[in-house]
Amino acid sequence: MTLSTLFAVVLLPVLLGLTGLLADGGEVLVARREVQGLAESAAHAGAAQLDTAAARANPDQPAPLDPRAAEISAAQYIGIQEPGLSATIRADTQQVVVHVTSRPIAMTFLRLAGIMQVQVAADATARPRTGVASAQR
Repeated sequence: MTLSTLFAVVLLPVLLGLTGLLADGGEVLVARREVQGLAESAAHAGAAQLDTAAARANPDQPAPLDPRAAEISAAQYIGIQEPGLSATIRADTQQVVVHVTSRPIAMTFLRLAGIMQVQVAADATARPRTGVASAQR
């Protein structure tokens, strides 16, 4: 067995696999980062929906969320940023939890290994913050 045959049989598939991991893996990492940012921003949009009537009735207590308005706000944010994306949004009076799943990401090199597409998911939680929390900066 010559050196060139050894290279073709053993090293070439390894190099193609590594190239696939670098190219397709980079694409998956970028998609993961985008989905995470979307989930966090949607959760923050939802956490801005305070129940003002309850906050005025109990000024000494932290302002509670309006759960329905928080869910709608987070869903609208996702709908504007990425229409048609799959998301689950849950809110109560304390927090908003958002779970976003990306669209399928088509693989290029990893198709050789039988991986045709990948989806990534991200979770984010946000709580409302109002007023001055402390005198420190």
